[in-house]
Amino acid sequence: MAAAALAGLAAAALGTDRVAAGAAEDRLAHRVADRQPAVVGTPEVTVEGFPFLLEAARGAFPAVTVRADAHTAAGLPVAARVDLRDVSDRSGHYTAAGAEARFTVPFDALATALGPDSTVTADHGRLHLARGVLGLPLEVTADVRLTGHTVTVVPATATLAGRPLDPADTRFAAVFQQRDRTLPELPIGLAASSVSVDGDGLTVHARADRTTLT
Repeated sequence: MAAAALAGLAAAALGTDRVAAGAAEDRLAHRVADRQPAVVGTPEVTVEGFPFLLEAARGAFPAVTVRADAHTAAGLPVAARVDLRDVSDRSGHYTAAGAEARFTVPFDALATALGPDSTVTADHGRLHLARGVLGLPLEVTADVRLTGHTVTVVPATATLAGRPLDPADTRFAAVFQQRDRTLPELPIGLAASSVSVDGDGLTVHARADRTTLT
């Protein structure tokens, strides 16, 4: 009987702790949405640390993850994930000792920006671009690089109707230079550190040593 009562108390305490954690996550998600105009809808926030109420009493959490849908100034959709470590809550202001972030633009959005009847996929860490030119299929593989705040696409191989083209040709390269993009200011003091291409799309990686979330 005593064991059952203790089990019931433990379950109730666990439920209370989880409800409190969920309320804090919802509150933080809405604050992020209110203060980051590029965010679409309400982010998903996960606060690590158990028991939550003890961590909340201390005002510190080992890790917080924020996932959100957003858009660039040009209207491109972005899937964002920000992982924060050693998060402190001081009078309603959340600070973190460090942050790692990923901002991913999906391939279909890149293809739409490239033009009608275009496709963009991953090819062993490179972009593979395909579209029609004067009724002929053009295929290009390209490296994506980050130089300062600018993302550049540099052709590595190219074929037109199956015949090889010289990707170093200045006229050919100029077309891609026109598509260089300067990154906007990233939220919460994040600085871009690298770019990559994988199955999810084109990703800008960013980090901050110390940041304020809200």
